[in-house]
Order: sequence, then structure tokens, then C-alpha cells
Amino acid sequence: MNHAVKKSDLNNDIQTTDHSALLHGFKLFFVMIGLGFAVCLSGLDNTIIASALPKLVSDFNGLNQISWVAIAYLFAETTLLPIYGKLFNIFGGKMTILFCIFVFELGSLLCAIAQNMTSFIVFRAIAGVGGGGIYVLAEIIVTNIVSAKNVGKYQGAISACYAISTIVGPLLGGIFTDQLTWRWCFFINLPLGAITIIAVIFGLHSTKQTTLFDKILRLDIIGIVIIIVSTICILLSLNWGGNTYAWNSPIIVVLFCVGIVGYTIFGFVESFIAIEPIAPPHLFKRLHIISCFLIGFLQGISFYSFIIYAPIYFQVVKGFSATTSGMALIPYIFGFAAAAALTGQLYSHTNKITYRLVCLIGSVFMIIGFGLITMWNEKTSSIELIGSMVMVGFGAGIIAQALLLCCQESIEQKDIASATSLVLFSVSFGGVFGNAIIGNIFNNNLIRSLNSIILPQNFTVQSIYSVQFLPVRSRDLVIHDYTIALQSAFIIYIPICVLSLILSLLLGNIKRSYDEEIILNPSN
Repeated sequence: MNHAVKKSDLNNDIQTTDHSALLHGFKLFFVMIGLGFAVCLSGLDNTIIASALPKLVSDFNGLNQISWVAIAYLFAETTLLPIYGKLFNIFGGKMTILFCIFVFELGSLLCAIAQNMTSFIVFRAIAGVGGGGIYVLAEIIVTNIVSAKNVGKYQGAISACYAISTIVGPLLGGIFTDQLTWRWCFFINLPLGAITIIAVIFGLHSTKQTTLFDKILRLDIIGIVIIIVSTICILLSLNWGGNTYAWNSPIIVVLFCVGIVGYTIFGFVESFIAIEPIAPPHLFKRLHIISCFLIGFLQGISFYSFIIYAPIYFQVVKGFSATTSGMALIPYIFGFAAAAALTGQLYSHTNKITYRLVCLIGSVFMIIGFGLITMWNEKTSSIELIGSMVMVGFGAGIIAQALLLCCQESIEQKDIASATSLVLFSVSFGGVFGNAIIGNIFNNNLIRSLNSIILPQNFTVQSIYSVQFLPVRSRDLVIHDYTIALQSAFIIYIPICVLSLILSLLLGNIKRSYDEEIILNPSN
């Protein structure tokens, strides 16, 4: 049973919200505008590339590297996400988010002028360093500038900004690709970034200043290095396995083992060595928080990889242009963003609904939606495409917002930044894992199928546009092979969503707490 106690009786056991830091009126509105623009940058960049990606990789003759475009961004984002929670506590929200915006803008500019696939992938990683921090910092800042009751509402507003940018992203990406050049998908970030920087500088307060040296001493340098190296090893083993090297080759086995051992050492360092750990060990003693991490990982697998591989279906199988394929993704993105915003608003108006129930409902939506998506073929109608994508997007959006709010329950105020960043870390790590696995399944099945067809010598699987120039009979066979390869990849989503449903049961009866004077005893 949970026992409610007065804050005055807790002494130092719980650090509560600093009410003097809460914003109101025009000041709050101005700060939210700045955060909204910042999140728009992150959301736009996540989806604008989706419809431009087939043309981009074809220009660089790099279809076999398509997964690296997303993995490079997600990898940089993932390795630093846990760190941003600690940077927020040490350097303050204003300086940390300004740093992220600057790095993101630099990466965007370099992507826009990239001359080959390798350099483009490197520049996407630079953009990911900043882009990943923008969203997580915006979510953390909201918890510090509004009351507990209004957190869901204002995080819902942040999700609405994300909705606008992600819905516009695929459409803009298609228009730029068809009418101008895919490079404008990155040039567009520059003016938006300038507006964001101005709003953040004049809207957010700076924290109390200490020397830079003292702040650096507080960083968990050992933990940071270990988690970065471990993630690199796991990522390389997943991406190279089955493509560059056989899964049982020594280099893949060694990389994977080093990564696993590295994460084990990381856990030891955080528990016994780090003074201010980036992953506080006591968070992992709470079942509902562990469940949030695991569900977030599974959500990342399906959400990010589907955005990458759905446009291939639209452009190859259905024959859509880049613009049309961008518009075709709108139901999926709209369902996600609208559900996330509505869930945030729901929890600001009632504390009677458990997070477990919401996540169970979201999982059911996703299972049904992905079940329909696995049946996509050359004859699938527009209504079937839209319905299945809305269903999956809506389920994913419900779960995404519920996980953020759930992980912030029954913990100290000083741990909210770490818990939030770790949940988003699990989502991004799932995205890295999902893109690698889905990419391997798709590429291996496609190559195996195409090897049984006699094709012209000028045909290459590195460019999807080469399909258009095949003779009619050969083109139909190749399109069918693309369909089968995509189906074999999409079917993986079903057991992933079933596992997410099972893990949702472990969230317990945790509900949103509104009372600013009564909180839960952490020992219970």
C-alpha cells in the first residue's frame, strides 16, 4: 500500500518542485513559444528526410547504406541522451538547449552541402548530437516551469508542436525533392533555428553560476565513455551482421560481446563509483520505471524503422512520387502526434486513469494496425493504407506520452531529468536496434529473391529508380520481390507489440498525482 505523507515530514528524502521557478502569464507563453520552435526543429528533421531518402540514396548510389542514414542520427542521439539529463542538472536548461540547437544547426548545414554518402552520414550524426538533446530538454524544462497538475497539458502543447512539424515534414521533403532538391530539407532548419535561439535566450532564466571547472568535475566521465563505446560496439555488430560480415564471424561476435560486457561494467560504475551517475541506480529498483524503459525500447524499434521503410513501399510498389509518398505518411504521423497531445491533455484533466490501462489500449491498436500492414501488397487500396497507419500511429502516440508521464511519478524532483532522458534513451536505442534488424531482414530477403530473376546488366539494387526502367514483365517481378521483402520485415512488428502489451501489465496501478502538498513515500 502507498502511504501519503506531508512534505514537511520527509526531511531530505524527497526534493520537491521549486515553486519560485514556476512561470506564469506572458513569461510562460514566451518560453513555451521558444520550446515549441525547438521541438519543431527536431520533429521536422525526423520526418522530412523520409520521403526524400529514396532520391537521396539513389543520387549517391547507396541503397545498401540506407539504414545508416537513420542509424547515424539515432546513434548520436542515443549515446548522448542519458547525458543530457545530467547536463541539465549541472549546466542548467538554458545553456544546454542552446548548445544542442547550435550543434543541430551546424549538422544541418553540413548535410545540405554533402557531396557523397559517407560524408552525409557523418553530418547526420553531428545533427543527431544536437537534435536528440532538443526534445528531451524541452520535456524536462516543462516539468520545471509549470505545476505538477499542468505538466501533462503543457507537454501536450509540446507534442502539438511536434505534430505540426512531423506532419509537414514528409510533405515538405517530397516537395523539395520533386521541385527543388533534397538539400533544402536541411537548409530549411537554418532560419527556424535562428528564431529558436532568440526565443530561448530572452525567455529562459540562466541558472546560478559556478566555475566551469567545478561543473566538469561533476560529470560522470567514466560512465559517459563506457556507454558510448558499448553502444558503438552493439550498433556495429547489428549493422554489419548479415551484410558486411556473417553473423557468426569473429568480428561480429567480439563487437557484440564487448558491447554487452561494456554495459555490465557501466552498471557497476553507476552503482559503486560514480558520485553523480548519469543513470541513478535507485531508479532501476522501481518496477514501473523499468517497465517504461523496456516498453520505450520496443516502441523505438517499430516507430523509427517504419518511417524509413514505408516510403520504399510507396515509391517502388505503388509507384508514388517523393511528394506523394511524403503525403502518404501523414496518417501515420498524424495519428501518433494527435494521440500524444490528447493523452497529455487527458492526464491534466483527470488522475483516475492508470498508465497501465492507457498503454494496454495503445498496444492493442498497434497489434491490429501492424497486422493489417503486413498484408500490404501491389493491390492494397488507399483506404486500407490510411486506416492501418492511423491505427498504428494512434497506438504509438498514446504509449509515448503515457510513458513520459509515468516515469516521472513517485520520484524525487532531482531525478526527473535523469528518468526522462533514460526513457527517451531507451526509445532511441530501440530505433537504432530496429533500423539495423529491419534493414538486415529487408535487404537479405530482397537480394535473395532478385538473384532468382534474370535482369539487365544496368539494373542495380542500390537505386530504387532503376526499377522504373525495367521491361514490364521484369518490373512486375521485381516489384513483387520488393513487396515480399517488406512484408517479411513488417511482420516482426507484431511480436514486438505483443511483448509491449505484456510489459504494460507491469506498470501497476500508477496514476497521475495532482496534489502539490501530498506525495508518495518512495520506500513504498
